Amino acid sequence: MSEGPNLAALLDALDEHAVDYVVGGSVGALAHGAPDVLPADLDIIPATDPENLRRLVAALEAIGAERGPEYGEWRTDESGEREWVQDGRLRPAHPLDPGDATTLDHWFQSPHGRLDVVPVVAGTYEELRPRAVRIRVAGSDRWVASALDLLAGLTRPRRPKDGPRVRHLRSLAAADVRR
Repeated sequence: MSEGPNLAALLDALDEHAVDYVVGGSVGALAHGAPDVLPADLDIIPATDPENLRRLVAALEAIGAERGPEYGEWRTDESGEREWVQDGRLRPAHPLDPGDATTLDHWFQSPHGRLDVVPVVAGTYEELRPRAVRIRVAGSDRWVASALDLLAGLTRPRRPKDGPRVRHLRSLAAADVRR
């Protein structure tokens, strides 16, 4: 899908189902004004309590979202940094279980584009939400991860396309520290 996701349709579906989430990834960077950002997907960090995850599953079903194939896994290095490692091995899809957030840690394809559910990136929803800011995204005010949390959530190695957004987010984070 070259034009990217229909952010309004994806975010509105989450809101219509009262899903608690924080916007992250490239959409979060774009919301903070990062240059040269063309989101290929929408990354959200949902609250992981079972009731919220039930609402998330209902929202995914309502938009006709299906899990994409998984050819990698999250790994944590000795310093605690998480990174996605694509290893070419197809892993079977696990049933979605609102009692287990790890079963929703996946990307979903829908008629509105790709949605990436990330229960933990630079922290959990409960850790990110107090630092998140309300920013207009796709026509409505949404909770967006702070610039510092977006920076911390970028996986390594950094991709060339991340350069401009990393520089922009660093400048925002530095301004927050000076306040």
